[in-house]
Amino acid sequence: MVVVQCVEQGVVQRNSQVNQDSLAMVILSPRIAAMARPGQFVMVACSKTGQSPLLRRPLSIHAVDGDCLTLLYRVVGQGTELLANMNVNNSLSILGPLGMGFAIAERKHHCLVGGGIGIAPLLFLARAIRRAQPDSQITLLAGARSDLELLVIEKFQPGVEVLIATDDGSEGHHGFVTELLAEITGDVEVYTCGPTPMMKGVAAIARKHSWGCQVSLESHMACGMGACLGCAVERSGVHEGADKYVHVCKDGPVFKAGEIWA
Repeated sequence: MVVVQCVEQGVVQRNSQVNQDSLAMVILSPRIAAMARPGQFVMVACSKTGQSPLLRRPLSIHAVDGDCLTLLYRVVGQGTELLANMNVNNSLSILGPLGMGFAIAERKHHCLVGGGIGIAPLLFLARAIRRAQPDSQITLLAGARSDLELLVIEKFQPGVEVLIATDDGSEGHHGFVTELLAEITGDVEVYTCGPTPMMKGVAAIARKHSWGCQVSLESHMACGMGACLGCAVERSGVHEGADKYVHVCKDGPVFKAGEIWA
């Protein structure tokens, strides 16, 4: 599949706090919004001058509404701090949409598993599943360290069953989100994004039940298009040379779990 992308000058429509360290930015970006698919991402230029930070930042597409796309991001460094300080009508350069997204399976039950900021691409996916398969069941399993770190749960409802797990028991199940997944039964397709240990656990449960499982990986990257080779991840199985690795930006970020963890 050929992924078409462009560089577009987006205009900030809203940049609002969603918890103590995360924000949702709504950007007018008609060309990218028209092409975007669930699971894809964009590379955002955080500096207006093109100086520091020099490199763009990769961010999952959280939602698309008409000509606007929403990016859900956590402030973790200089680049995202600059994004957090952007105001309405500020412009920023966006490259996208990039990467290979989720493939919506033909299933009666779709289970979306998000950990922390990993919930970001799952809203776009949930809405796409509902449009494509209006009679299917969609369950979101959302995990976080505490209730203060839960993100945008309310955006999934109505139409999506939401189950919550927190490490400290401050909301929902007291424990890991994988423990909720272990209680699911039936013919299920699993889609997950979040910390690597969580996704490995999700993949192991899916493998045990012979469920399809798609994982959205995160990686540091400089270009987003496969030129810098900085986001290489080792594949499962025995491979030689360059075939031993996949690149998150162009081969992913979404992979079948078995491609990464056998």
